[in-house]
Amino acid sequence: MKKILTLALLLMLFQAGMTEVFGQQKSQSFYDLDIFGFFDNREVKSPYQYSCTYFGTRLSTDWGLRWGNHSAAAGGYVIKDFGKKGLSASDWTLYYRYNGSRLSGAFGSFPRSLLLRELPDIFVDEALRYYTPNLGGALIQYHAQRAFVELYCDWLSCQSTTEREIFEIVSDGECQVASPFNLGYNIRLTHFSVRKGITPDKVYDKLMLNPYARFQLAGGGCVLNVTAGLMTSLNRDRTDKVWKVPYGALFDAVLSMPLFHSPVGLELRYRGYHGDPLMSDYELYGTLLHRGDSYYRSPHYDRADISAILLRMSNVDCRVTASFHFTEGVMDNSQQIHVRLFF
Repeated sequence: MKKILTLALLLMLFQAGMTEVFGQQKSQSFYDLDIFGFFDNREVKSPYQYSCTYFGTRLSTDWGLRWGNHSAAAGGYVIKDFGKKGLSASDWTLYYRYNGSRLSGAFGSFPRSLLLRELPDIFVDEALRYYTPNLGGALIQYHAQRAFVELYCDWLSCQSTTEREIFEIVSDGECQVASPFNLGYNIRLTHFSVRKGITPDKVYDKLMLNPYARFQLAGGGCVLNVTAGLMTSLNRDRTDKVWKVPYGALFDAVLSMPLFHSPVGLELRYRGYHGDPLMSDYELYGTLLHRGDSYYRSPHYDRADISAILLRMSNVDCRVTASFHFTEGVMDNSQQIHVRLFF
């Protein structure tokens, strides 16, 4: 409760101070409120994942001042896991943002919603998005009618005697070369450094690269997106200084269909990876280094999703999904319910 009261007081002081500096005539105050409820139940027999249930709710809010293309905001988020006493996580939001017609950017602790898109789940596991709604660092974006590029740094861990220094530099983009064909890429460089002082740690170098081609077809309210590309990862543990470069083919196909000319709809999705096992040295560093869905450790992974979009409006989104995961003769299943309200 003390944290919440402190946050509210700081936000009011921040807004009052910004209004005093920039004046009522040239600036406009704003607030964002995001309530996200999630249920994710995973029934697993495969050795690449584990059975668990994520069930909780997240409240994110920020207040700020906007003047021209500039804005500054402060706020925070809290996460409550049902069945667990107290809060599961909480943190501050504090950032400056420039939003131009072509060029945009942000600096500070800012929400993921500022990204033009999220990386695929081979880069970022869905559970991480539940519990880390903010990025800490800097963001630069270029967006045009037929192309976009974004580059950002997310600082994950500060160096101490118990914690490694870890940050990621990410770039992704896409360009329409000839309708309905697009070319794009996802790149992430992970700096996985050492703890402070004399420790047995060694730096780990990791670069993930996913160039792809995408085909989009729309008609009758239905939209089909088919994506195929190369997935590779360059990994080197400076303990032995040996480069490991697994690679394979990554596929993604999504068919979205509205029902009865209403906010209700149906979405069918297939995702697959076939090639060398990714996430080298997972047994040594686990999810601290490898932040993607660990199913991609399998040389052959297929996933089928059936989603019912129960409601999709300007400020409400509700969907239910049944997922089936196939790895080396084993089928796992999971179920997700996502409810989001944002203002």
